[in-house]
Amino acid sequence: MTNPFRRPAPLPAVALALVLGTAGLAGCGEAESPGAPTVMPPSPSDASTASGSTESTEPTTPTSEDTVKPSDGQISPQPTGAEGLPTGPVPDDVLERPEVKEAIAAEAERLGVDASEVSVAGYAEVTWRDGSIGCPQPGMMYTQALVPGQQLVLEVDGSLASYHSGKAGSFSYCANPQAPLPGGSGSDTR
Repeated sequence: MTNPFRRPAPLPAVALALVLGTAGLAGCGEAESPGAPTVMPPSPSDASTASGSTESTEPTTPTSEDTVKPSDGQISPQPTGAEGLPTGPVPDDVLERPEVKEAIAAEAERLGVDASEVSVAGYAEVTWRDGSIGCPQPGMMYTQALVPGQQLVLEVDGSLASYHSGKAGSFSYCANPQAPLPGGSGSDTR
C-alpha cells in the first residue's frame, strides 16, 4: 500500500541509487548457482602415486559445463515450443473455464483465424518468479515476490503460444515467456 503523503523520489535520485547499488554489488564477486560443480585444484597429496613418484599438479581446465557464469539478474526467456512449455492432456474442467475460452478467442483474434482452429495444448498451475507473471515488459518494475498462477498453452497450425495469469483472473498472451519456478504450485495438468 502506498503512503499518500509521501512524495515520490525525483527520477535522478532513483537512477543514482540504482547505479550506486549496482556498482556496490559488482565488487562482490561471481554469482554461484546452487548445485553447480566447483573446480578445485588438486592438493599436493593427490599428486603422489603409490610408487612415490610425483605427477604434475597443474589444475584441470574447467569445461563449459563446470564454469559458473555470473548472472545479470535476468532469467533467460523460456524457449517456445514443446520442450519449454507445459503441454499434454488438459482436463475438461479446465477447458470449460470462462478465462480459458476468453484466451482461445484472444488467440484467434491475434492470429486472424476462427476460434475453432485454436486448441489447448497444455495447462499448468505454476509459481511465477515475480509480479511480471513470467512476461516482463521493458521499462516496467514488478513486485519481487513469488506469485501463484497459471500457464496456458494454445496451438494453431503447430505453433504454440503461451498465455499467463495469476491464480485467478484472465490470461494474457506472452510473446517472450520466462519459465516459472520448477515444480510450481503443481506444474502438472490439473
